[in-house]
Amino acid sequence: MTIINQDDNLAVPDKTIAFFPVIPDKGFLPFDVENIGLFLNPLNLDHKREWFSSNFYRCLPLSIGNMQGFVFSIPYGFDVIWNGGNSTKDIVINYHNDAEQYKNLNFIYPTSEFGHGVLTIHYPVILKTPPMVNLMTISPPNYPLPGLSPMTGVVESDNIRFSFTLNLKIDIPNTTIRILPNTPLVGIIPIPRYFCDAFELKSAYDIFDKKVVEEERKVVKEQGDKRTKDNSLDKKPKDGLYYKGVDVRGNKFKNHQLPKNKKS
Repeated sequence: MTIINQDDNLAVPDKTIAFFPVIPDKGFLPFDVENIGLFLNPLNLDHKREWFSSNFYRCLPLSIGNMQGFVFSIPYGFDVIWNGGNSTKDIVINYHNDAEQYKNLNFIYPTSEFGHGVLTIHYPVILKTPPMVNLMTISPPNYPLPGLSPMTGVVESDNIRFSFTLNLKIDIPNTTIRILPNTPLVGIIPIPRYFCDAFELKSAYDIFDKKVVEEERKVVKEQGDKRTKDNSLDKKPKDGLYYKGVDVRGNKFKNHQLPKNKKS
């Protein structure tokens, strides 16, 4: 028996997330994987958000953040209410009428499995990444979810041979939370295994010569002063130098990143 990512010449390609359809339980129809866009979509196609004003796009970190990873959603609507208890029975889910068309499919469904006000969502695919790449679940980038906090988890997705669930903590008890169709619910980003875990905090003075540290501090102060002055004159928050990829003294950043709209 061969195993993907463990046998020679059998691996998920770099920069790829392969999805496999889950075999449906008895009595359910299989999900057509060609319709994966109904619930899982990449964010690198567009950096726009409907609720952003033009000022938000002046902030390059937000624009790039909007394009990180993928988002899960559900193509139908439902309401969920949690009474504040810790039992799995303390969450009630009421489906909207548009969920009827999916009831016989091995598709997407929210459940209560952990208790403590946690909403769990199942999806009909297995996700597999290249060797040594994990998937981290995060809040969908800059898509606010009133009353819900997506839970962060790290999945060893190159090795896992079963589907994993997505979980959201309900923040407000005794309040009906309405989920509209196609609302981004949970984000996922691929990360190299052990990459984040290995970082530690160190004082710059323990790494660089004191003169180098002081020079860096001066440039940062100059940039802050310039930005404050520019904003007071323009009355619109902006950071044009950062967007252009230069510091306040005109030095260019290496490998400067800008949001690229792949639709254009």
